[in-house]
Amino acid sequence: MAPTKLLLTGATGYIGGTVLTQLLESTITEIKQLSISVLVRKPDQAEIFSSKGVTPIIFNGLEDVEHLRRVASEHDIVLHAADSTNPAAAEALIQGLAENQAGIKATKYFIHTSGTSSLGDQPVSKKLIENREFSDKNDDIYSYLKQREAVKSYAQRATDIKAVEVGEKTSGVNTLIVKAPIIYGRGTGFFNKKSFHIPVLIKGALAAGHAQYVGDGAGVWDYVHVVDLAELFELLVSKILRGETSNLPSGKKGIYFANTLRHSWKELAEGITKSCYEAGRFGSPKTQSLSLKEAADIYTGGNEYIAEVGLASNSLTNADLSREIGWAPKMTEADFQQSLADDLNLTLNSA
Repeated sequence: MAPTKLLLTGATGYIGGTVLTQLLESTITEIKQLSISVLVRKPDQAEIFSSKGVTPIIFNGLEDVEHLRRVASEHDIVLHAADSTNPAAAEALIQGLAENQAGIKATKYFIHTSGTSSLGDQPVSKKLIENREFSDKNDDIYSYLKQREAVKSYAQRATDIKAVEVGEKTSGVNTLIVKAPIIYGRGTGFFNKKSFHIPVLIKGALAAGHAQYVGDGAGVWDYVHVVDLAELFELLVSKILRGETSNLPSGKKGIYFANTLRHSWKELAEGITKSCYEAGRFGSPKTQSLSLKEAADIYTGGNEYIAEVGLASNSLTNADLSREIGWAPKMTEADFQQSLADDLNLTLNSA
């Protein structure tokens, strides 16, 4: 029997690369039998993937939706770990899966990587105060996203909604969305090993001579180590391959969280300052408050909404459903603190 075919996007990136390594090194029999393809832009990247037993497919980018659709139609599972803010790409991949009539599995699966800034409130501008924690098991996350999107459009949120809605009306394709909080830790992929959020803030801190936070820094976010996150994807894929899908919600109910730790933005700034000070980069362990406009000018090209939801908001999630299906993250607060020093070194070495 031919193997089940999985297409991974974002394999040269931080998340996708770590997920690929997790799948390649998996001890789960069904995953070891997978045929894995990856989308890449450069021939030299393709050569590296080929040497690892992965099938590279050259493409021009996520904007080429017809190519995405054709490639997806040759696979049983698509794990989309590239751009989480491109509704057209998500739609094309789902529609392509539906066109695969020759695949191994009767039901195809689209696993989408997203984030939790789409749940973030606006505590600095006071335009939206959200004093709640979201459960992936007990709350209707899809309806909440729809409600928020009707008021203010946000690309990440719009893409989640598009993926669910296209999947719901597309016969034979189930959609799963993993909404990750701030991701930390060194990646294990073949290319980019550096996360996004924290290195960006470290770079800003090094430029200013002290770490920064927005407003009073009281907004709180969750965190997850990239390897713990990759293990959640491995778990989802293994359940699909084993046919253990009766307890694997999809569509409107198939939105999974992945949180393990929790910190305020001011606490994050203090952690960054501590790492920089101990490394001799700062003369004193102080932090600085920025106005929303200042933060937007520095970090988001002047967009105050993105600065607020991405760098100052509250976004609190509970991965009740993920844990119920067997996710057991291992990383601790000590791993997070060590990652701040590691990210500082990575940032300095890549400067």
